[in-house]
Amino acid sequence: MVSERQDPSISSRVEELRDEFGSLLDDHTLELIALDERGLLVTNKKNISELKDREEASLEVRAKRVLDTREFKKRDGGTGRVRNIEIEDDTGSCRLVLWDDDVNLPEELRIKEGGELRLTNCYVKYSDFGVDVSKGRKGKVEVG
Repeated sequence: MVSERQDPSISSRVEELRDEFGSLLDDHTLELIALDERGLLVTNKKNISELKDREEASLEVRAKRVLDTREFKKRDGGTGRVRNIEIEDDTGSCRLVLWDDDVNLPEELRIKEGGELRLTNCYVKYSDFGVDVSKGRKGKVEVG
């Protein structure tokens, strides 16, 4: 069954899929298809202590500290921007790394220190600084 938090378009897509597939698929499966089509299917939820290098993961964390944006020179000679948010859950802490256009997310989403964040389909990388989680192209950062 589609949860109340879901976008109404998910419910309407489930109806379309029900018409298309008839009784071949149950409502739960139809909802999973609709969520997956929109990139909202979360099947990789983890705690920070469980993160592995070069994997995609979804997390529910707290923003521990929001740092300032820094500029740097890219290899191609251009200028890039990066901003870190120290995040934590009950199992550990790491950095959420925001690149270029995403450095304004803390202001746009009103991310506050101590506030809850949902990170969906983000990319994990082990770096010289520890565990980094970045939004990447497919990822999503939400307050809540």
